[in-house]
Amino acid sequence: MNLEVIFNKLVSYETISETSNKDIAFFIINFLKNLNCEVRRFEGHKGRFNIYSRIGPAKEGGIILSGHTDVVPVSGQDWATNPFKLVKKGDKYFGRGTCDMKGFIAVVLSLLAQIKVNQLKKPLHLIFSYDEEVGCKGIQKLVPFLSKLNPKPKFCIVGEPTEMKLVNQHKGKRNFKVYFNGLESHSSLIENGLNSIIYCSNFIEFLKKKQLEIKKKKDPKFIPSFSTINIGKIHGGIAVNIIPKLCELEFEIRNTPSFNTGEFLSETKNYLNKLESEMKNFNSKCSIKFEEQITFPPLNTPENSEVISLCLNNLNSNSIDTVSFGTEAGVFNKLGFQTVVCGPGSIEQAHKPNEFIRISQLKKCETFLKKIIKSLY
Repeated sequence: MNLEVIFNKLVSYETISETSNKDIAFFIINFLKNLNCEVRRFEGHKGRFNIYSRIGPAKEGGIILSGHTDVVPVSGQDWATNPFKLVKKGDKYFGRGTCDMKGFIAVVLSLLAQIKVNQLKKPLHLIFSYDEEVGCKGIQKLVPFLSKLNPKPKFCIVGEPTEMKLVNQHKGKRNFKVYFNGLESHSSLIENGLNSIIYCSNFIEFLKKKQLEIKKKKDPKFIPSFSTINIGKIHGGIAVNIIPKLCELEFEIRNTPSFNTGEFLSETKNYLNKLESEMKNFNSKCSIKFEEQITFPPLNTPENSEVISLCLNNLNSNSIDTVSFGTEAGVFNKLGFQTVVCGPGSIEQAHKPNEFIRISQLKKCETFLKKIIKSLY
């Protein structure tokens, strides 16, 4: 299969996050098996699979090429073409996931038949995950396997869309839910109840003040240049004439590599403990529950790392970029693999209707990966 045929097949699978990616996973697995590649699948959630393959000798070192198979939904978006059919128009390919990030996977798969496996001195590792778009859930299920992987890879390239620019830093994400449990009462008897929404609003004011403090700690490499807090969901009360017993809030923090997340969490929990004590003074049944939901670490690969030199030399570039969006790269880096992000397409096209990737970007990726693979001989 050539690149376009593979690409068309990958885009045709409706691998929306938190739905089964079985069909695309088995297509990739069979594709690899037909090339006599060693391949394993890991069912992290029912019907959702991570894929691992090693090509070449069982030796230390080597390089991981990694991408995710899931895409964001298309519902409510105005597409000019079928989002799950690859459409070529001029110098672009259109379709959901073309840039984020099935284009990268297609390039990787298209190059495998050219590899002279018996001549490889170090292995090429392939990892294709699921549910990256909803907080890197899939790759977290693979961490126990990757942490014990032997022989251990040295480098990792995550092919998220960076317009083939080399990225060594990105923000992480921590996602939290807070449950406020007050006391119901008729709204005319306001002193008989404890309003959970009001206590939730007190916490919102705390987060607003923390954001103002955090904003002063700038890291000019990022846009915006500081860690950000977003209150994304809130739900409370059942009727206007009832003092609300329950209120739930969900917020996230997108943290720069230098941000002291531990200190922030400690201050947040201390504030919630004070609020809870105040609530319990009114009624011992009142409470606050704090839960961490989704987390993936920031990426911070030192500029003098070997993987940076390797990639810059093969990109014919001397510049390193930073992005504010998150990827699975932080997970790989935390496991001890020197990790960077570099892939075809622009993040500005991702998640939008009529998502596309330029053919020139795919060609740049192909040229780059050929050189990367050549370094393993």
